[in-house]
Amino acid sequence: MSLSKKQSLIHGAFIMMMGTMIVKLVSFVFKIPITNMLSETAMSYFDCAYTIFLFLSTIATAGFPAAISKIVSENGVKNRYRDTKKTLRISQMFFLLTGIVGSLLMFLGADFFANIIGNPGAKISIMCLAPSVLFCCMMSAYRGYYQGLHNMYPTANSQVIEAVVKMFCGLGFTYFALNITRAEYAESGTIFGVHYATSQAAETAIFQIGSGAAVLGVSVSTAVGMLYLILRHKIIGDGISKMQLTNSPSPQRGKVILRNIVAIAIPICLGSLALNLSSMIDMTTVINRLDSIVKKDPQVLFDMYSGNIPVGMEPAGIPQHLYGSYTSIAITLSNIIPTITTSFGISALPSLAEAWAMKSRTMVKRNIEAIVRITALIAIPASLGMAVLASPICNMLYPNRPMGVAIAVPLLQIMGIASIFTAFTTTLNSLLQAVGRVSVPVKLVVIGGFIKFIFNFIFVAIPQINIKAVPIATMLCYMIIFGLSMYVLLAVTRVKLDYMSLFVKPAIAGIACASAAYLVNYFVFAQVSASMGESVMAYAISVFSAMAAAMIVYCIVIVMVGAIKREDILMLPKGEKMAKILEKYSLLG
Repeated sequence: MSLSKKQSLIHGAFIMMMGTMIVKLVSFVFKIPITNMLSETAMSYFDCAYTIFLFLSTIATAGFPAAISKIVSENGVKNRYRDTKKTLRISQMFFLLTGIVGSLLMFLGADFFANIIGNPGAKISIMCLAPSVLFCCMMSAYRGYYQGLHNMYPTANSQVIEAVVKMFCGLGFTYFALNITRAEYAESGTIFGVHYATSQAAETAIFQIGSGAAVLGVSVSTAVGMLYLILRHKIIGDGISKMQLTNSPSPQRGKVILRNIVAIAIPICLGSLALNLSSMIDMTTVINRLDSIVKKDPQVLFDMYSGNIPVGMEPAGIPQHLYGSYTSIAITLSNIIPTITTSFGISALPSLAEAWAMKSRTMVKRNIEAIVRITALIAIPASLGMAVLASPICNMLYPNRPMGVAIAVPLLQIMGIASIFTAFTTTLNSLLQAVGRVSVPVKLVVIGGFIKFIFNFIFVAIPQINIKAVPIATMLCYMIIFGLSMYVLLAVTRVKLDYMSLFVKPAIAGIACASAAYLVNYFVFAQVSASMGESVMAYAISVFSAMAAAMIVYCIVIVMVGAIKREDILMLPKGEKMAKILEKYSLLG
C-alpha cells in the first residue's frame, strides 16, 4: 500500500474489526467442537495452558507492536523512512531472542506452572503450546510495523490465516488423538504403552492428550501466520519508495532505536495485560480457593451443583470441573466483545499519536470521540444482548455439555455486562498510550487487579458463593479501571466530550436492543419448543430470531436518537457515499 493512501482511523479500525470478526467466527468453529469433544475438566487443561501462553506472549510482545507502531508512525510524519526500516530490522532481532526465551520458559517450566495453579493435568498442554510464544513474537514485529504505516491488511490477513489453520489442525489433531488413544485402551488397556488400572484414570490421560493435541494445532497456526507475514514482506514490501528512502535523513544508531522501543514498550506491555488480567488472576486463585472448600466441606458443592457434577467424580476433581465450565463457556463467549473492540484501540493509536504530536486539540478530540463512540455502539448492545440470551446461546452451542452449561449460564449473565467495561478499558488503554501516558494503564491495572485478587481470594473460598464470585469481581475490576482511565484521559488532553453522544444514546439503543432480543427469544422459543422440544434447532431458531429482531430495533433506535455522526461515516470505506444517502433521509446525528 502506498504511503500516500494511508488508511483513516475508522477505515483502519473497520479493517481490523472485520478481520477480528472473521477470526472470532472461525475460532468458534474451533473452540465449540473442541469443548463438545472434551470434558469440562479437560477444557480446564486447555484454558490454563492458553492463559499461561497469553501471559508470556503478552510480556514478550504486547507492548512492542504498539511501540513499533507509534515510532514508525512518528517517523513517517517526519519523513524519516530509514529509521522506519531500521526499526523493523532491530525489532526482528529483539523478538527472535525474546521469543526463544519465552518458549523455553514455558516448555521447561510446564510442570512448575501446572502445579502452582493447582492443575497438574495441564502439563502436556502447556508444553505443546510453548512454541507459539516464539512465533507470536516474530509476527508482532511485522504487525506493529504495518500498523504504524497505517496498513491494517497484513495484520488482519495474518490473523484470519492463523485462525483457519488453528481450526483445521486443532480439530483434526484432537479427533485423531482421542480416537487413537481410546482404540488402544479398548484393545490392550494401555495408552501409548502405559497401563491404566481403571477406566477413569485412562479417560483422564486421554483427555490430557486430547487437550495437548488441540493446543498443538494452535502452535502450528501461529507458525503459519508468521510465515505469511515474512513472505508478504519479502514479496510485496511495505510501500516505502526508493525516492522516500533517498530523501530521508540518516537513521539513528541501533542502540538508540532499541532503547526508544523498549522505553515505550515496557509500560505499554504491562498496560496490555489488562485484557488478560482477569484470566491470570482467575487461573491462580479460583482452582486453589475452590480446593480449600473441597478440603473443608465438599458436600456443599455437591448439593449446590446437584446434577451438574459427573456421577462418580471425586471431590478433588470438582474445582477443575467448575473452572473448566467457567472458562470454556462463559469466558469464551464474554470475551468476544472486548476482543473485537481491541482493534479500535490498535487502529486509533497511530492517528491519535500524530494528532497529539501536531498539538491539534481539534483532531485529538475528534479521534477520541470517534473511537469511544464506535466502541460504545458495538460493545453496549452486544454485551447486553449476550447477558439476556446467555441461556439459549449456551444451550445452542454446547448441546453435549449440559452440566457445564448449567454452571456457566448465571456466570455469563454477569460477564456479559462486565464485557462493556472490559471493551472500553482496552480502547482507553490505547488512547492513553497514544497521548504519551504509557505508564498510566499499568498503574490502573495494578489497582483493578488488586481489587479482583482480594475479591476472588475471599469470596471464592466461601462455600455458598464459590465460583459465582468470579464474574462479580471481574466486573468491579474493569468498572474501576474504566472510570479512572476516562478521568486521566480527559485531564491530560483537556478536551470536553459529548457524553450524551458517546454513552447515553448508545446505552438507550443497547437497552432497546437487549429488550427486543429477550422478548422475541421468549415468545419464539415457547412456540418452537412445543413441537421440537428443547432441541438444538429450537434454541437456534429462537436465538437467531431474537438477534434479527434486536438488530432491526437497534438500527431504528440509533437513527431515532441520532447516535451516529457524519464524521464517523466519512471515515469508513465508501463513507462519503454512505453519508450522502443517510443525510438525504436525515438519519445522521
